[in-house]
Amino acid sequence: MILYHLDKWKYRKVWPPEGTLHAEGRWNRAGQWIIYCSPTIALAKLEILANESQLPLKRICMTIKLPDTCEVFNIKPAYLPKNWMSMPYSKNLNKITELFLESGKLLMAVPSAQSYREYNYLLNVRHPKFHAKVNLVDVQPEPFDKRLCD
Repeated sequence: MILYHLDKWKYRKVWPPEGTLHAEGRWNRAGQWIIYCSPTIALAKLEILANESQLPLKRICMTIKLPDTCEVFNIKPAYLPKNWMSMPYSKNLNKITELFLESGKLLMAVPSAQSYREYNYLLNVRHPKFHAKVNLVDVQPEPFDKRLCD
């Protein structure tokens, strides 16, 4: 399986990314060390755009490879609170991530708030087999088209 993680240029040499150690997101509270990933670069970009007030500059795309046989902790929209897509984020979502982290699974699939029929993936960095199964394949600059914010 190939996944993509977008990050700021200044973090291009940081592996694994540490953003969730310091900041909350829809699916995590600070300290829950996960990596937000998408199955396509386009969905990863859409997720970044949804959280920015202006066009993101100097971003990188990390290409991540892991075995197709990884067991996935799947979250379906029907299992989520009605307000799961709303801002501010529902605190119940990071409780789901807590269950995932306790499950012993490496990967969780969550619906995208940008396209709920599509899924993003969260990687558990503290999983005992993370470094054996998760490989950073490539890091490349990932520019955003200026027309997105015109």
